[in-house]
Amino acid sequence: RASDVIGGTPGASNGGLNLTSINIDFLVSWNIVGLPAEVWNTSSSFLYPDSDDGTLYGFDEYYFNTDELLMGEGYWLHFPDAGSTIISGTPITSMTVSLNEGWNLFSGISEMVNVAVNISDPGGIIVPNTIYEFTGSYANASMLIPGHGYWINASADGDITISSGGAAKTISAFTDRTANANKLSFNGNDLYFGVSIPAEDMFSYQLPPKPPKGAFDVRFSDGWKIASDYGEIEVMNNSPTLIINYKIVVDDNNWILTSESGRKHLLGGAGEIIVSSEEKFIL
Repeated sequence: RASDVIGGTPGASNGGLNLTSINIDFLVSWNIVGLPAEVWNTSSSFLYPDSDDGTLYGFDEYYFNTDELLMGEGYWLHFPDAGSTIISGTPITSMTVSLNEGWNLFSGISEMVNVAVNISDPGGIIVPNTIYEFTGSYANASMLIPGHGYWINASADGDITISSGGAAKTISAFTDRTANANKLSFNGNDLYFGVSIPAEDMFSYQLPPKPPKGAFDVRFSDGWKIASDYGEIEVMNNSPTLIINYKIVVDDNNWILTSESGRKHLLGGAGEIIVSSEEKFIL
């Protein structure tokens, strides 16, 4: 959890506070949202009036229900329809956020910023490749959008700073080791297998905690998006079918995908299969 905002720098103009209005788009169903400016009313019903009542959830090792948004925190929020809202307040150009070891939900400042340039990590606590957005499913984020929330994984308790200027010490470089891996895509969400990852790099291939019920999610058990020669796959899906694409690069094994009901699919080369939706598969 992004537990404490230690400091924020509001914008100033002509000796007074410069108010800003930020347009925030949201998707139908679950979104991760945040507070993009200093406002006088921080209730979710005021800031996001089109959201469903009682669906604001923060994270502190477990999900908890709440009514108020805090600066620097991220929250799950459910919307019955896609749309947008405008939040007006005092802009924040710099903010220091306190992270707990493990997964945290956080949000950024009043401007769109680049993850690689505008986040200062002086303690080197951010696990590389673990800033995730949610747009119907999890994906690595390259930008922080005002009003949107994100997951981040920290290797220890510590502080990071998000600012509109360049950071003094940015996130550690990341070498993606999935380039030569086999790939399974469930409804466009990628899992990798058939390669070995050094133990010290494994946490860069872990996914955030599962989204709330009703969202789509796919992962190997225990939250991984990569496996070596065996994996149990967990699926959250509201549709009656799944579209599974596969590409086998390393075929020194006979790769078989077995559904929970026992149907087996031999994976070779590249292809696509459409199957009935099930909660578990074994690779």
